[in-house]
Amino acid sequence: MLTIVFTFLFVQAAFVQARVVNRETVEDCKQNPIELGIVLDSSSSIRHTDFKRSLTFLQDFVDQYEIGDGRNDVRVSIITFGKGIYQQDAFDLMTYHSKEAVLEAIGKVPHRAGIYTSTGEAIEYMSKTQLSRNVSRPYAKRISVVITDGNSNNWRQTKDMAQAARDSGIVMFAVGVGNARHQELLRIAGSESRVVKVDNYNKLREIKRSLAYKTCTEGGQTTTTTTTTTTTTTSIPPMPLIQKCGCGEEKPADIYFVFSPTELGVEFTSWTASFISSIVRQDEMEKGIRFGVVSGSSPDDEGFDLDDYTSAEDIDARLTNYMKPHMPALIEGLSTFGYSEIAGGRSDARNVAVLVVSGGKTNKGLGTEVNRLQEKGVLVFIVDPAGSGLRVEGATTVTGNSAKAASVNFVTHLCSPRTG
Repeated sequence: MLTIVFTFLFVQAAFVQARVVNRETVEDCKQNPIELGIVLDSSSSIRHTDFKRSLTFLQDFVDQYEIGDGRNDVRVSIITFGKGIYQQDAFDLMTYHSKEAVLEAIGKVPHRAGIYTSTGEAIEYMSKTQLSRNVSRPYAKRISVVITDGNSNNWRQTKDMAQAARDSGIVMFAVGVGNARHQELLRIAGSESRVVKVDNYNKLREIKRSLAYKTCTEGGQTTTTTTTTTTTTTSIPPMPLIQKCGCGEEKPADIYFVFSPTELGVEFTSWTASFISSIVRQDEMEKGIRFGVVSGSSPDDEGFDLDDYTSAEDIDARLTNYMKPHMPALIEGLSTFGYSEIAGGRSDARNVAVLVVSGGKTNKGLGTEVNRLQEKGVLVFIVDPAGSGLRVEGATTVTGNSAKAASVNFVTHLCSPRTG
């Protein structure tokens, strides 16, 4: 939980007599899932030492959150800009999966000292690539923090790109350092309440808690407890808390994982086992979900005895079976028997197939088998541990830099209101 404590002195009038009341207000901001996109100025107007201070500030700022692949965790991306944007220095929401890794990566971001200030281009990249709806969790708030010490060379582009980002649902914060114009910051943030200004980079550290609190309240629920000499009140603003969704209770699902260890190999078969294990252990999968696996060897995969074949031609004919793709046969078996009552299928559950494949020629006929499943009302996902970019029409492709990350993305898609 992210907790920020503030102390205020209020002067309160009661009837005609004034009295001073000391109050301590404790703001508890319960962390909710946030996709956090950092847009950082790396132009030549920033001294190298000040750029390092901005990185230290970002590390301290991000360190206040729980970062990882969990449902309620915060995920972080960063893009720097100067003369254009520096994609080679960027990382995305799925690049790192722990707080330690994110903090280390931030500390290694180089100062490019670009002789231009392409703020608008960086905001566009953040909103359309790093925090796009295609890569963001549908239940997570998308928040961007833009840090700059100057004014963009193309202020109209900056204004338009920030407006487009806000229109897409991204909450924009603007942090101005030194001589950054207030009007520029307001064009980025769209609201005075999301504009933060400091005199220099040394003072960035003074705003890390207040900025974290602002982003946290944008992303979830705040509970304020106020203590006075006479009363104690608790109020909760009407901001909904994202509940942990046991999505199987509302939309039961019978899920089969289909994979061929022969085609995947040892490394990717191990990856697949970790992927499945991570899914079945997630809270959202606890109720209303049944799991099955279609895998293993067919008779054609088995060896043969010394007296089975007597000619080279017969042996060659048998050996050709080892070179045939196995997934079509496995998928055919699934579509025929997998969701039947005798196999544990339920009439009120969604039928879901997760096909784990590694791309390449062995999946040449995969599209036909996917169509066969879809014709029977099966919701099909494709998972490619090799990251080869495999796409099959009609199926949802699940990606991730690790088995755990891919499992989180799969559950996110499955539990999305948009998924049938």
